[in-house]
Parts: sequence; C-alpha cells; structure tokens
Amino acid sequence: MAKSDAQISLRLSKKLKGELTAQAKRERRSVTALILRVMEEYLKNRESEK
Repeated sequence: MAKSDAQISLRLSKKLKGELTAQAKRERRSVTALILRVMEEYLKNRESEK
C-alpha cells in the first residue's frame, strides 16, 4: 500500500473499535488498512450510483 500524505483523526465508540479490530485480525490486516479499504469501496460505490 502506498504511503499516505494526509492524516485524520476520529473518535469511535469502544464497541465499533473492537469490531474493527476483530475484523482486521480476521482479514490479517491493520485497522488502518481495513478502514482505508472500507472508505475506498464506499466512494467507488457512490461513484457508480451516479
């Protein structure tokens, strides 16, 4: 994966953080990589809806 230029921070509920961590572990990726994949897929799907 390419190194990112920008950073953002956000607050998550403990429940959501736990769910993301568990899913990332199942997929053998970092939580950051999982979040990036989810965001990219969301934007791709939104673009295809236009």
